[in-house]
Order: sequence, then structure tokens, then C-alpha cells
Amino acid sequence: MFPLRLAIQSILKEFWINLLTVLSIGALLMMLFAVGTIVYNIEIMTRRLPERLSILVFLKDHTPEGDLKVIEARFKSEPLVRSVEFISKDKAMNNLKKTFKEDDFILKGITDNPLSDSFEIRLKGNNLSVNDVKGFIDKIRALKNVDDVEHGGKLLESVYAFKQGLRVLGIFTGVIFATAVIFICYSTVRLLFYRRLDEIEIYRLLGATKAFVRAPFFIEGAVIGFIGGVLGTILLWILNNYLIGRIMVNIPVFSFISVPVGSLYFMPALGFVLGLSGVGFALGRLKY
Repeated sequence: MFPLRLAIQSILKEFWINLLTVLSIGALLMMLFAVGTIVYNIEIMTRRLPERLSILVFLKDHTPEGDLKVIEARFKSEPLVRSVEFISKDKAMNNLKKTFKEDDFILKGITDNPLSDSFEIRLKGNNLSVNDVKGFIDKIRALKNVDDVEHGGKLLESVYAFKQGLRVLGIFTGVIFATAVIFICYSTVRLLFYRRLDEIEIYRLLGATKAFVRAPFFIEGAVIGFIGGVLGTILLWILNNYLIGRIMVNIPVFSFISVPVGSLYFMPALGFVLGLSGVGFALGRLKY
């Protein structure tokens, strides 16, 4: 227990240095998890996007009723289809009239119904990829009585590309923040080591092993990293409850934002590991 007592004494003796280290680690871990939260919410949003998009399949004129049933059955047999609705040309015209109810003069000059029978297809939102959607649309276009297809494939493709870019940016940013935490612990331990060099020399003269000399530094680094993680958790919790909560109330478009609360418990453990890593790098480069 002697190394633990030395570590506690060092933490209290070098209080301001350790406090600055804890604050820096807490801020960095908070930003690391904030970036992770952004990536997480983009993942959730893009996962739900396909089911919010609809595919309109316009049929050729005078498509036989038997073919309509065959086409509808074909759509429903696809594993990525959630629902299929047939919209006759008369129903489409009625919907159009309801849309332009106050501006009905727009449709007064139309005598024949120029619209087509169509199917509205809604997709399932479970882990659909852009290639899945594009492949399904290609199948639709190849059907015998299909005249045209309208879909949000371009939007879906753009959103997925944005998601991939954000995911890479998130990983890159995470590595930078994690490296910064390790470097802070590394610099703090080196500073504390040189400030205690005379004390360490006395221990060596008394026959202390390297493991004995290093143990207090590992304990101190682990404690500082852990406390920094706890501080980061508190900061992110405050950010979630007071800032994000108010944004969601005042700006409903951001109501989809959510913070994975369970991951907050992981932050002190991450701080603990990064603190130990910083100490390991620092002591590994010191010659004594």
C-alpha cells in the first residue's frame, strides 16, 4: 500500500498541476464524446431515412388490371418493401384538386385526366444501403408496364455520403482527442518525475526496484484520468440537460437529437485507460 500512499501524497502536494490536468482531460473527453454523439445521431437519422422516403411508380396507359395485381404482388414480395398503395389516375386527380382547392382555376382548362395510375412504395428503414435502394429501383424500371419512377435516391445517396464522411471525421477527431489526453498525462508525469528526482534517487540507493518507483506514477495517472473522465461525464450531462434540452424545445427540427446516456459511464473508464497509457509512454522514455 506504500505506492498508493505516495500517489495520494503526490496528488495533494502537486494539487494545482493535477487540477489543471484533470480539467484539461475532462474538457477533451467531453468534446470527444460530443463528437461521438453527433456521429451517433447522424447514424440514427440516416437509418430512419429510407422509411420516410416514398417511391412513386407511374404505369403506362391502359395497363390491364391483371398486370396491376401481378406488379403489386411483385412489389410486396420484395424484402425491403414496407407498404404498397395503388393510386388510380382518378384518385390522383382528386388529390390534386384537393391540393389546389383554393386555386382551382389552375385545373379548369383540363378536360381529360392526364395523370397515370401509379403505385406508392414505402421502404423499411432497417439497415438499407444506397445500393439496395438503387438495385430495387432498377428492378422496377425493368418491369413491363412501368413508364417512369420518381424517388429520393439522389437525396439518400447524398445523405449516406455525408454520413460516411462524418464517420471518418469522427474517427479522426476521436484519435486526435485521445492522443491529446495521452500527451497531457505524458507531460504531467514527466514534470512530476523530475520534480521528485531527488526522492527517487534516495529510493534507488535504498534498493527500490523500477516497479516500486513506477507504481505511484501509474496510480496517480490512473486516478487523474479517471477523475477527468468523471468530470467530462458531468460536463456532457450538463450540456445534454440544459443546452440540448432547450434547443429541442425551442427548435423542434432538432427533436431527433439524443445522447446515449449509457455511454457516459464509459467515459471514466476511457480516462482511466488513457491516463495509464500516458504514464506508460512517459516512464518508458525515461532513463533511470
